[in-house]
Amino acid sequence: MKRVVLAAILAVWAPAALATPRENITSLLHKQAEAWTRGDLEEFCSVYADDATFIAPSGMTKGRQSVLDRYRKKYVDKAGMGALTLDVQEVRMLSDAHASVVARWTLTWPDKPKAEGLTLLVLSKIQGRWRIVQDASM
Repeated sequence: MKRVVLAAILAVWAPAALATPRENITSLLHKQAEAWTRGDLEEFCSVYADDATFIAPSGMTKGRQSVLDRYRKKYVDKAGMGALTLDVQEVRMLSDAHASVVARWTLTWPDKPKAEGLTLLVLSKIQGRWRIVQDASM
């Protein structure tokens, strides 16, 4: 019985453990985009560190909760959010626990023109999980 449980645990954790930090970060960002497209702002913002800084042309927002509140105010429902894709252009490992990412974001809706831009993210590994600590989206 113990071997079956251990095998099940390894089946779940082994792929993530064997993936490179770049692969883990890219996967995390793709899951974040999927959460956005589902209209799940809570899950989308769960990737941000508690003290994250978000910078956009409209100003600076500090803290995960404030980032979530900003998105809730700007995107009041799933239809307004559209579908998000993140095309990771570059991942630079700054250390074992820090990375920067350049990505192109695209928002599409069925009834209006798409919006797109670039984002520069800084991620840190906090308690074993990658978190966005800085987000500059334009």
